[in-house]
Amino acid sequence: MRKRTKIELALAIAMAIMLSSLAVYVNQPRPSESVSFGARLNSLSNAAQSGRTPSTTIEVQQVVRENIEGELAKGSFETVVETLKNITYDYGGIIPNLNMIYENELWTGTLNCKIPTENVASFTFDARRLISANGKVTHISVSITETVVNQTGLFEKPLSEVSIDLKESADGGGETPIMNQMKTVASWLFTGLVWIAQGLIIGVPLCFVSLGIIVLADRGIIPAWRKMLKGKNTSKMVA
Repeated sequence: MRKRTKIELALAIAMAIMLSSLAVYVNQPRPSESVSFGARLNSLSNAAQSGRTPSTTIEVQQVVRENIEGELAKGSFETVVETLKNITYDYGGIIPNLNMIYENELWTGTLNCKIPTENVASFTFDARRLISANGKVTHISVSITETVVNQTGLFEKPLSEVSIDLKESADGGGETPIMNQMKTVASWLFTGLVWIAQGLIIGVPLCFVSLGIIVLADRGIIPAWRKMLKGKNTSKMVA
């Protein structure tokens, strides 16, 4: 009897897991036609071609202009600027203009970068992560310009422009890197607790329902069906 109960419990748990998996699969979001900011930039990057290209027909050139603004923790300006310069060079860009002002023990500055269009998306995401790790990003604006070219010969692909405005804040740019890490860990813990709670709220009743179905089938429907078959066989033998 105890072995039979264990089998029923195992079947109930397996049935609950299968039903939960089916519900998750059915409720998965389907691909939509909306295009996110990152997807748009990536599509522009993939469409762009670097270097010199022969042009004998009409071609559309795409140029991206961005402005990124951020507040940094005090003392992190130099590190962020040097890292941004390295990232710019890594993506094949140049820095035609760099303005910096040091006043009241705080740095402010503007970094003007020119990046090949195919690398703008990756550069933007790296710059945002870098600034967020040392403060916070307060503003990002994107402007996309398309120019029709109709000429023969070789022409130079224009570079996209990214302007980065940074300033140190006496209050640490809102949040320090340690605070950002603590927020990330807290977010993970909260998400884990929510999943556990949802699992208990949904999983336990689902297991009981599955167990009820299995017990009903195993101890009610199947025995009754066997009795019906046995009765029919007996009546045939008597006849």
